[in-house]
Amino acid sequence: MKRGDVVSFVGSWGPRSSGVNPNAGIVMDVWYNGRTKKLQSADVFWDNGEYKQSSVHVLRILNESR
Repeated sequence: MKRGDVVSFVGSWGPRSSGVNPNAGIVMDVWYNGRTKKLQSADVFWDNGEYKQSSVHVLRILNESR
């Protein structure tokens, strides 16, 4: 996963999310664990206009950027 990838959310948003749940988003930045150097989370700009940080284990890559 890297900047520019199109992703979808495969988890559940929970009770604090807004009424409209997004279908797809674009990865704006990725974050790695400082100790293990594994990919941990990503900042995603969703199709409903929200900009949220999401854990990578609940994201699925739909289209990779080049």
